[in-house]
Amino acid sequence: MKGIRNFDMVFGACRNPSFLNTDVSPMSLKNIRIFDHKNTLLRYWKLSKHSQNKVYDEINNKEALVENPAWSIDKHVKWRKLKEFKIDSIQGITQDENSGKIYFVDDHSVYVFSTQTLTIDTIRFAGGLPYFATDKQIIYNKFTNELWSYNFNQNKINKFSFLTHQWLLNDTNSIDPHFGHHNKIISPVDSSLVTLFGYGHYKYKSTINRYDLKSQTWGQTDRSDQIQPRYLCGTGFLNNHELLVFGGYGSKTGRQELSPEFYYDLYSMNLNDFSFKKLWTLPTPATPFVPCEALIPDITSHSFYTLVYNRSNYETYLHLAKFGIERNEYQLYNDSIPYHFLDTKSWSSIFLDQKTSQLITITAHNSELSLYAIAYPPLMPDDVYQAVTTSWTWYIGLICIILSGSLIIIFYILFRNKKEKSRGERLYKQIDHPTIAHIDPIERKTNSSILFMGGFQIFDQQGVNITTTFSPTLKHLFLYIFLYTMHNRKGISSVRLDEVLWYDKSGESARNNRNVNISKLRSALDEIEGVEVINENSFWKIKIDHSIFCDYTLILQLLQKSKSHTITEPEIHELIALLSFGEFLPQIQTEWMDAFKSQFANETIDGLSSLFNKKEVKNNLSLLYHVAECILVYDPLNDEAFAMKCSVLYHLGKKGMAKNLYDTFCREYRQVLGID
Repeated sequence: MKGIRNFDMVFGACRNPSFLNTDVSPMSLKNIRIFDHKNTLLRYWKLSKHSQNKVYDEINNKEALVENPAWSIDKHVKWRKLKEFKIDSIQGITQDENSGKIYFVDDHSVYVFSTQTLTIDTIRFAGGLPYFATDKQIIYNKFTNELWSYNFNQNKINKFSFLTHQWLLNDTNSIDPHFGHHNKIISPVDSSLVTLFGYGHYKYKSTINRYDLKSQTWGQTDRSDQIQPRYLCGTGFLNNHELLVFGGYGSKTGRQELSPEFYYDLYSMNLNDFSFKKLWTLPTPATPFVPCEALIPDITSHSFYTLVYNRSNYETYLHLAKFGIERNEYQLYNDSIPYHFLDTKSWSSIFLDQKTSQLITITAHNSELSLYAIAYPPLMPDDVYQAVTTSWTWYIGLICIILSGSLIIIFYILFRNKKEKSRGERLYKQIDHPTIAHIDPIERKTNSSILFMGGFQIFDQQGVNITTTFSPTLKHLFLYIFLYTMHNRKGISSVRLDEVLWYDKSGESARNNRNVNISKLRSALDEIEGVEVINENSFWKIKIDHSIFCDYTLILQLLQKSKSHTITEPEIHELIALLSFGEFLPQIQTEWMDAFKSQFANETIDGLSSLFNKKEVKNNLSLLYHVAECILVYDPLNDEAFAMKCSVLYHLGKKGMAKNLYDTFCREYRQVLGID
């Protein structure tokens, strides 16, 4: 309209008092453009990439605000949990990718999950039973619209009809799997059932099993001359005549006890003669991984998707990864899915749901089942979150500021380093304020001592550091028993030790490994008199004498005293000084350790928070400040500690600093939690 120079354009809720409206109907917006009267494009907001609740236009980087947005593109970045449920005695899981249906089979029903409606239908068996197998030997045959249950020891496929709701057979025999964690497909060449590889009876396999529909017999082809024996690999159709085969775990001889290893190679398998052609091998990654059961080729980008995880850990994570087909390159996507892996008791797979255009992940652990989805194709955060491009003038000004301030920063760092060198690396760096007294550093005892803060260290009676005598396995064994002893006073059972530290071994092999390493641990602990491993009432414990210094146990004692009225001011100083030596066991990055670290952080926060009301602290501004700072190390968004810190600065006359800290805290709070 001619003559109008300033106006507001609002989609949805309007905050203008003259046109106040909060009733917003559902809508989808994209590609908002503003033209002038000469049809010149002035603003262009694509609304694809975004920055929290802001978007910037493609012309002049002008900002637009969005309230309560639901960004469709974010569905391509993060996994969403669709369903979580339990099915006892589960016999198999399979899916129909074209219809978006997932089939879960137990010993009396078929449960049909729809990815479109997120509902489960139950079909009870009208007759017959599937083969009872521990390795989920059921597959959906899209050519016949049937569920096929198979047994390598039976020359007949057991079929389930969706018309009659009946299984063809009623065989309840169950035997140990000979091809555990094998891969299975219905071949597009002749609609036959084909399985690849597997593990059983202490051997990895290079065997291709094919069920011949005409003769109704199993045929086997050994391909150990072309591909090393393995299990836990991924497969996916490249086309109607080739199958991609990636990764896995096995050994060149096939025997479990002879140098098993992770494989990072990609093969194509000819579906006519089952011959293999090697395409590439990845360099060995820093963290080992295996793929899930399925691969999803993307021919347009000459790549494939799969989920990878570390089979060495019980509490692990599934990460979506994209691999090149022609070149040995890959990228990992940011978001992950929690996954409990315990060999035959766990299973995971992924497929592309054609109906909803989503990647669907299925995880199973014992009777626990979970379904997750991410929009296809998946995207990295850089593909979604909008970076603000800034004008050259602003850049020049910023560079000038940086250059002018750099000399000051350099001199300040040099001055600080002289002071910090004498203190060592500490978790809580004290900030200089003339009116805030420092917490004096303390020297930790080094003879007959066990240190956890800042890293695991152990010293003998003469003060010699003997940490290097502990192999990674011995270190984990000692810490796991020690922490459980501190946690429940009774220690840890042999069964639990085997599940966590030797989960990949059979029962007898795990016992042997445990006994050998317990013996080695006892020998290592002989160097430090006063610490021993004992077995009491079938539980393993660490018995520690009072003469042994342990910073972790001392911190727990002081935290316990902080919750009572018996802690003194020198003990509070000692507590803060001990916590300042560093993180709790920072080099031990395992899933089982996460629970102990979380518990330690919670106890530290609770214990320190209780000090705010102690008479030794509440009238001492310096001590209040240090306690608050220490809490914020373990919980940066702890509003009670931050309020105390701001209050101390305010009462010390540092109002500007308190206001700046408050503004920063508000921004971080909003960014992390999404609320003011």
